[in-house]
Amino acid sequence: MQNEVPWVGVVWFSQAIPRHSFVMWLIVNRKLKTQDVMQAWSASGNANFNLMCCSLCTSGPDSHEHLFFECGYASEIWNEVKVKADMGEISNQWQAIFDYLVGIANSKKASHVIAKLLVSAAAYFVWDERNRRLFTTKRRSKAQLVDVIFSTVRLKLQTMRFRRSVQTERVLRDWSLPRGLILADDDNG
Repeated sequence: MQNEVPWVGVVWFSQAIPRHSFVMWLIVNRKLKTQDVMQAWSASGNANFNLMCCSLCTSGPDSHEHLFFECGYASEIWNEVKVKADMGEISNQWQAIFDYLVGIANSKKASHVIAKLLVSAAAYFVWDERNRRLFTTKRRSKAQLVDVIFSTVRLKLQTMRFRRSVQTERVLRDWSLPRGLILADDDNG
């Protein structure tokens, strides 16, 4: 049996959205089929990966580091998401984002759960948009993608219950959530 990895609470937590967790697991384990990974497979030399580029910003091949969140398109998404996640000081580099998340992985604070939900939703939808652009003619603007991320997380938050606190009041206000999501005092037991 293997030891538990320090990032388990970043990827697999009770409030997580399963498909987002799966993509996060792929990202953490560097298993996404980005162009840098596919280039390593090309022993035959039939494919010219030098001609391939990021479908989001078209400035170089996509890789884990580029796609999450150094790409110009993804960076603009991240800049909006990180403010809502109370991660304004975190840079647009996956390692910095990941290190922060590992530090809050087991926290039950609403703001930390929301940060994990937002990062995994952003990663999921950036990956989805990358694939949309590679395999279809459909495209979403940055504003549309940010709206999808926030709407998805807001819907998830509506299924949760929160303990009464000043922080909870702020979360409900910031996300325009009903006060009915606060546990009654006799439910806090």
